[in-house]
Amino acid sequence: MSKLDIKSEMRAIDTKDRAWYKSLTKEEREKYDKQLWIQMRWASSVKGANSASYLMLVNEFTNVDFNTLKKHPQLQLQLLQIAGTGKPEFHEWIAPAKTGMKNKLLEWLSNEYPEYNEDELELFAKSNSKEDLIDRMEQEGMTKKEIKDIFK
Repeated sequence: MSKLDIKSEMRAIDTKDRAWYKSLTKEEREKYDKQLWIQMRWASSVKGANSASYLMLVNEFTNVDFNTLKKHPQLQLQLLQIAGTGKPEFHEWIAPAKTGMKNKLLEWLSNEYPEYNEDELELFAKSNSKEDLIDRMEQEGMTKKEIKDIFK
């Protein structure tokens, strides 16, 4: 029987079961190793009193250096287990935001202000009037057609 189902995977994180990864078969490990991003997504979302703690700890210890550590799945699991409380928690899936329809204004702003994250860019766009943004675009030398295309 496969140990790869979301309940047993999250239980291994919640209870800090350090032996769980080693108990997987070679095939199960290979499959699990390809799903680390999904594990991180599930682990960060807990219902109840520990939700903020899980979100913060998963982000702090696994999300930040995810690409650097992707070749070390057992270490990533152990980093996810830092968030564990020692008892099973209820995890729910929160789908990532859809990136297919990218807002052209936010795309332009991200090029202008690369140091801002997406939330900051959205706040910046909301806190400035359309006229202020157009004025800034004109100062950058953009044509009326380019500006109009951004605000479609």
